[in-house]
Amino acid sequence: MPTPITFAAARADQLSEVQRLAATIWRAHYPGIIAPAQIDYMLERGYAPDVLAGFLGRPDRGLELAAVDDVLAGFAAWYVTDVPGEAKIDKLYVLPARQRSGLGGRLIARVEVLAAAAGASTLILNVNKRNAQAIAAYGKHGFAIREAVVVPIGDGFAMDDYVMARPIVRG
Repeated sequence: MPTPITFAAARADQLSEVQRLAATIWRAHYPGIIAPAQIDYMLERGYAPDVLAGFLGRPDRGLELAAVDDVLAGFAAWYVTDVPGEAKIDKLYVLPARQRSGLGGRLIARVEVLAAAAGASTLILNVNKRNAQAIAAYGKHGFAIREAVVVPIGDGFAMDDYVMARPIVRG
């Protein structure tokens, strides 16, 4: 019998669960890619309750949760950018034990449907240049490197990223 996987828009009362999941995933994945101090800084900044709440309850953005056997296993946050027809996947994370099972691809597909409904024809995302695992996974799902960027984020830290893009495939 297949493992039950469910997807749903996040609710305000689930944001602390998203914070915990992000911390678990980031602390397992990012050492060796970015410094521990930057991991802490980015978790505090990118997963503050008000930041996560900003993805809720609007048609031009969202925070989607994936659960396996009713246990939160991943999430994706997205928003429509200021560029006409473009939506950005701002966060896409899956527990290490659930990676390579199709969950990330299914989250991308879910965001794609929601972003298309919001008028987007292109999905973009940023990925750290040293994050070979994620770059390969995004490539598998049709994303291609559009440009390289270095984005200062404060406290002397910067994101040294690729911007990857792919067209939204309409059914």
